[in-house]
Amino acid sequence: MKYFWLLLLFCLATWQASAQGPGTSGPVFDEDLVAKGFVMTGFILLCNFVVIAIKLLLNYLLKKQMVAAATSESIVERLLPVAQNEQNKVVKWVALLLSTGTGLALCSRYLPWELHPVIILLFSTAGGLLAYYFFLRYQAKVK
Repeated sequence: MKYFWLLLLFCLATWQASAQGPGTSGPVFDEDLVAKGFVMTGFILLCNFVVIAIKLLLNYLLKKQMVAAATSESIVERLLPVAQNEQNKVVKWVALLLSTGTGLALCSRYLPWELHPVIILLFSTAGGLLAYYFFLRYQAKVK
């Protein structure tokens, strides 16, 4: 819920007043506002990813110290449950961002025409999701 209010605050902070009179007609969408919205959304996603990664690292270090202090494993597992779901979220976002970045790099490298960038991005994102699926299957086999 606090992310919603934070996002709303940032959106309102970027709102610009129109200096034109009431008789002039301007564009329906303010391109600058849309660009700022995309940047803010990307920034929030990046911050969320960093927070989850730091949380996983700190939990790991705490578990390591508790085991080194000769605390029984059952107590360690009860205090700090395995956050497999959060680890999978991090892997999912890494796979999606890397595959989408690769697709964007291919689009800028080969300068495609018309519908080709959309097709390249769709296939690269699908490849990232496929890699995430294979990661989940491998993880299930290891257990």
